[in-house]
Amino acid sequence: MPLLRLLKGDNGTREFKYKRQKKHPDGSSYHTLKQSLKASLGTGYIIRESVKLPEGEDLNEWIAMNTVELYKTMNMCYGILSEFCTESTCPQMTAGAKVTYYWAESKKDKPVSLPAPDYIEHLILWVSEQLDNPDIFPVSSAFGKQFLPTVKKILSRMFRVYAHIFHSHWEKVKALGAEAHINTCFKHFYFFVSEFELVEEKDLQPLQPLIDKLK
Repeated sequence: MPLLRLLKGDNGTREFKYKRQKKHPDGSSYHTLKQSLKASLGTGYIIRESVKLPEGEDLNEWIAMNTVELYKTMNMCYGILSEFCTESTCPQMTAGAKVTYYWAESKKDKPVSLPAPDYIEHLILWVSEQLDNPDIFPVSSAFGKQFLPTVKKILSRMFRVYAHIFHSHWEKVKALGAEAHINTCFKHFYFFVSEFELVEEKDLQPLQPLIDKLK
């Protein structure tokens, strides 16, 4: 299972590296589901339909595979503009004037305000740790009780990256000519979490005007 790691390069900019820890062989359910998803998205198949559980497939396998793919695409979307998201341009992790996100590793930790690039770095590494944990994302064993609650937390946190991109960096995204790519990635994200009710409506509010256009 290839995972993206966010690292700081020698010049201080953030780079994205793959980390390969888990191998899903050709013919495995994970590999088959991934190929099915790529085929449906790659042929212009309606994204809303492509996220639906294929007939006869395991729900948890489908959710796990999509979560990993969404994590990778979110990383790439942020990577497009990460050099423009700095402590000076984004001193807090915001999604518009009324929404500020505070970081806490767990419920036991006191939430703290961080510059957006630091917040997102913490978020990416935290998600990667969850995806690397075989007790949560098993390769060959059954999914445990913590799988679905963890997935919901992962996806709700990943949404914050998209919210920050759309609110704080959209003009730069357009200047780079990347709006179609990021729009498609967000559509995949939204239709998937909506299909399986993985992110609460209240958490989606910062992008509600955009979401309303997708419905």
